[in-house]
Amino acid sequence: MKKNKKYISWLAALFISMFLFVIPVRAAGENIHFGSEEYQWNLHETSPIGVYAGAETAVLSAEITVLYDAEKLEYVSGGELTEPGKISVKKTGTGEEEIMEMLQFLPKISGTTEVTIQNAVLATQTGQVTVENSVSVPVNIPVLEGCKLSGITIDGTPVENFQPELSNYEIQVSSETEELNLKAEPLDAQTQVEISPVNLQAGENIVTITTTSLSGDKAVYELKVIKQETAAQPVTDLEKADSGEEGLNTQNVQETEEKGGFALTGRMAALFAGLTVALILLLSVQFLLSHKKKMRKKKNRKKAAPELQVSSEEKTENIELLGVEEELPVVDNREIEIAVKHVTMEFKKEKDESSSIKELAVRTLKGQRHVEKFKALDDVSFTVKKGEVVGIIGTNGSGKSTILKIISGVLTPTKGTVEVDRSKIQLLTLGTGFDFELTGRENVYLNGAVIGYTKEFIDEKYDEIVKFAELEGFMEEKVRNYSSGMVSRLGFAIATVRDTPEILILDEVLSVGDMFFRKKSERRIKEMMRGGSTVLIVSHSPSVIKANCSKAVWIEKGVLKAVGRAEDVCRAYEKMNG
Repeated sequence: MKKNKKYISWLAALFISMFLFVIPVRAAGENIHFGSEEYQWNLHETSPIGVYAGAETAVLSAEITVLYDAEKLEYVSGGELTEPGKISVKKTGTGEEEIMEMLQFLPKISGTTEVTIQNAVLATQTGQVTVENSVSVPVNIPVLEGCKLSGITIDGTPVENFQPELSNYEIQVSSETEELNLKAEPLDAQTQVEISPVNLQAGENIVTITTTSLSGDKAVYELKVIKQETAAQPVTDLEKADSGEEGLNTQNVQETEEKGGFALTGRMAALFAGLTVALILLLSVQFLLSHKKKMRKKKNRKKAAPELQVSSEEKTENIELLGVEEELPVVDNREIEIAVKHVTMEFKKEKDESSSIKELAVRTLKGQRHVEKFKALDDVSFTVKKGEVVGIIGTNGSGKSTILKIISGVLTPTKGTVEVDRSKIQLLTLGTGFDFELTGRENVYLNGAVIGYTKEFIDEKYDEIVKFAELEGFMEEKVRNYSSGMVSRLGFAIATVRDTPEILILDEVLSVGDMFFRKKSERRIKEMMRGGSTVLIVSHSPSVIKANCSKAVWIEKGVLKAVGRAEDVCRAYEKMNG
């Protein structure tokens, strides 16, 4: 075994040294990104955009440069404006693996633009790192009615798939086209239209159409015009001689073109060949050792199986998993916190719904209402022990949220019982207890009151809630203007700010928000786990369940499919739905 380890170490060293020799060193794990993949903003309305920088270790500080189009966007707040179109963000870390700054802009012109993170220098626990790549995010600003065009024509032919509210188009023209005969017709006769010069060069050209409404609002339509390049004429040997140029080795040119313009020298080719051989050997040895290790584990498990003591309760808990290896039950003497026993939930639904109250009354008096029943849950049983973190998994509409509402007391089952102390339960569902016409601040107090917080407690914890939700500067905005991610962050922060609840139920909460907030949420959940809370997590994502839960319950179309170790249940779920 020691021999094998030594062999692997030697191969790994060879692989790394060759790799470093050929490819420049670059730190791994650092990244920069925005909070969303794209943004939809409205003209003359202040809008937020989150700028993130993260690493695999705690970020001590970050310096980030953000660029934007000063003609289309007006800077409002966040970071420091160094010049029009350029913002410097300098942040000090708080021990987390990411740093975030919320910038705000005021759109001045309708159309499409972008915001770019150009440079980022991160100071981490392992040293200072420069993130060299830049990241851009598109920002779409819908065209207002007074600025819209009714159509765009080129040489009398309408632009294909034109829509007045869309501002970006791409067209192709032949290499002979020198000037674009372009016309743009406004929807409103009083709208002014200005077209940029349209003399074309080979390749990509940007033509802009600026519209101005009677009230002074502006919009910019952009046409990306691709002009085909003139076909290159072959050069004869006689012409080369006349021009005094030395003839190129056509074989070398062909080889270079086939390799995408990158000619490998003999030395580099040898290095790549050695790299490939070393990698194959390394993977082969690792595979053999991994296989031997698995076989040993399997053998040991078989030997140890007769010595395990299994309670009768645990035996009934472990339902057989289709396509999963036999599970080794583990004795768990913790008391049962939640016992779901033969729960069935039926709902009634009218086959033909009435279109008005009058029709409903008439059909009721005539006895013409036809009601059908469907089972959201059918004879579901499982237990959750004190301090367990249990995941409930299933496809959409499988009954996951229904079982949570029954456990928390929101719904009463048609049949069966649930044994639990509901005074210990805290249920967190996205948007629950929120009034979307109130501001973020007002909803903190409203939602907190619904959960059971006192005003004095919320006063004390308010700043902590806002900081965790990353909503500084947005608490006076109405929640209806929040994105779903912002709502979920605020709800999660409110629900988890108090002392660890004895039973916490999370309904599809860890699957929303950006990557960094999900990590932060998972860390807080794990803190609760260490504090002894019993946690139920509902999700349709196996990765969320496997990352956070030791045990899983799989419900599919109202029927209990499996209960057992999270890894085994998720593997069966993925196999069935893969």
